Amino acid sequence: MVKRLYKVFFFVDIIIPCKLFNRIMGLRNRKINFRERKLKGEFFWGNRRVKLLQKLRKNNIWISVISFFILCIFFSVFSIIKLNLFEKLHVDQEDIKIFSFISKNNQISKTSSTIEVIPSGESIGVKIESKGVLVVGLSTITDVNGKKVCPAAESGFAVGDKIININGQKVENEKDIIEIINEKGKRNEKVKVTVERKGKQVDLIVKPVQSNEDRLYKIGLWVRDNIAGVGTMTFYEPSTGIFAALGHGITDVDTGVLIDINRGSISKAKVISIQKAKKAAPGEIVGLFNENNDSYGTILKNTKFGIYGVLEKKKIDHRKQAIPVALNYQIKEGPAKILTTIENNKVEEFDIEIQKIFRQQNINSKSMIIKVTDKRLIEKTGGIIQGMSGSPIIQNGMLVGAVTHVLINDPLKGYGIFADWMLKEANIIESLSYEKAAGQ
Repeated sequence: MVKRLYKVFFFVDIIIPCKLFNRIMGLRNRKINFRERKLKGEFFWGNRRVKLLQKLRKNNIWISVISFFILCIFFSVFSIIKLNLFEKLHVDQEDIKIFSFISKNNQISKTSSTIEVIPSGESIGVKIESKGVLVVGLSTITDVNGKKVCPAAESGFAVGDKIININGQKVENEKDIIEIINEKGKRNEKVKVTVERKGKQVDLIVKPVQSNEDRLYKIGLWVRDNIAGVGTMTFYEPSTGIFAALGHGITDVDTGVLIDINRGSISKAKVISIQKAKKAAPGEIVGLFNENNDSYGTILKNTKFGIYGVLEKKKIDHRKQAIPVALNYQIKEGPAKILTTIENNKVEEFDIEIQKIFRQQNINSKSMIIKVTDKRLIEKTGGIIQGMSGSPIIQNGMLVGAVTHVLINDPLKGYGIFADWMLKEANIIESLSYEKAAGQ
């Protein structure tokens, strides 16, 4: 590349000015030999100027002087242009190299390598309330005339719709819908229901009918406004209290739709029993938590790659040892450990093997394939089971990832997400930068 550019600039610096000079000074007939031999042996700038001046002096000394200054100006201008262009090309090539081999995500990961977090492995109870009310099913209603109807289906409702408001009145739970529908039904009025469908708002007009069973007015919808379950916390950052858990998003069990949370909280849970995994039959951790107990933390967002929020300050345990978060390229195939809870509220360490690593440029919840090798864990759980999602994976003293999925046909194996993907989702880097700037 540099050799090619040198030839281009040599042509621009030497040949073009000389040809222009020949045209200007009427020396068209005094052609200069640009054979390859002279290009290699004689084309030094100083020699070139001397040869030209010798030819010019035979005609007119003044022409030679003027020619000398013209050539100097040409050489100076083109040398400056060449220098600036070389500098620009050098910078551009470096930028191209950086963006070709180091993605934007990897640049963030490099920053994250200086972050230390406390790996958890605690069993937690998770409760979230969705924004709006999710439609999880349609049903027929037997009206007071004995006719089976489904007003919701006739009006265009679909499973997965999220009800935002009815007649402009915001609804937050199932109770709000029941009250409004009954009020309008008694007046024999239609209602306008605004739903969110695939990111767009759609208005649907429906008329409630009176059920023959309980005499209440209905439109034929099954809805859900909250979800609760048990999972595992992956890590938390001790100075900010920011936590990450699960490694995958919370979706509605019937529709598969990612829940858009209105509010959510986590509580400490106690494992009371284990349903052991078998081939084609995933096991499960059965946990107990009291929704009315003091909150352990607040969930701020539910993403495809886990839930994230902030722990209550008084609940943060600063006595535990923080460890660095590994970059993607620092993770190796081979032995590793997971932290998880399978008895009461005791966090324990178990052996696993990282069998395959996917070198990803974009965030994904399936970054590596892992296999449980710990005999005690296999005997107790049969492998990876539901409720273990979020269990931190540790290798060489670094947090490398979290358990996310189990392979149904082989419960000893499952997937894990890279820890620095979760670190990015948690916005810990930005939070620490803000605290540093604020002098906290």
